[in-house]
Amino acid sequence: MKELSVRDTVRLRIGDLLAVSEKRRKPGFTAFLNESEQHYASEFLKEQSVDFCFWGGSESCTRRMLCVFPQNGKENFPIYSLTFTFRSADSLSHRDFLGSFLSMGINRDQIGDILTADGYAVVFCTKTAYSLISELKKIGRTGVTVNDGIIRAVPELRFTEQSAVVASLRIDCIVSAVSGLSREKSADYIKSGHFMLNYEVCTNVSKLICVGDILTMRGYGKFVLADGGTETKKGRLRI
Repeated sequence: MKELSVRDTVRLRIGDLLAVSEKRRKPGFTAFLNESEQHYASEFLKEQSVDFCFWGGSESCTRRMLCVFPQNGKENFPIYSLTFTFRSADSLSHRDFLGSFLSMGINRDQIGDILTADGYAVVFCTKTAYSLISELKKIGRTGVTVNDGIIRAVPELRFTEQSAVVASLRIDCIVSAVSGLSREKSADYIKSGHFMLNYEVCTNVSKLICVGDILTMRGYGKFVLADGGTETKKGRLRI
């Protein structure tokens, strides 16, 4: 049996949600969706001419829940928030928090954005996850204090500028420059389905990217091509 693509899986899930919501005549909510899932959900719902909206708990969130047939705005979303505080010297990261949550048996879609800052982190989650992580005393080996709600400024996600020299704007060249992998291994990485261009899986290693394109690389992060590059003396591009 052929495995369903992410697009097909999302369309089936959202189709089921629509059917239940229409039958009950009430808004319907998903768990947290990543940006790719949101892209496919939007694509499907626009085809159906259905009212919908996304919300993750704050304007800076990238993982968001979907609501079909929304009523009364964002306050109805079943999103819970927690603020974890800890010593600044401990420097807990997103990976530290997520690893602790997943080790408790919590599914990834039950956790929204984990926004870290100096000495604290704001976490958005479902009610199911909230009941578990609100009792935590440690993240890894680091002691934490958990407060209900958002008691500090919500940290913002920011891009940092990086530069690289590439042979061309082909995807395999860009992936190699960003990841440090060889061109051959970068091609294997792309073909494995781990690379997304503008939130859609792309396995075409020779496709050219354009200024403003969003590149999501599982295990490496998210990148935006800020310029088309300037040519070096050796005919390569500095981007």
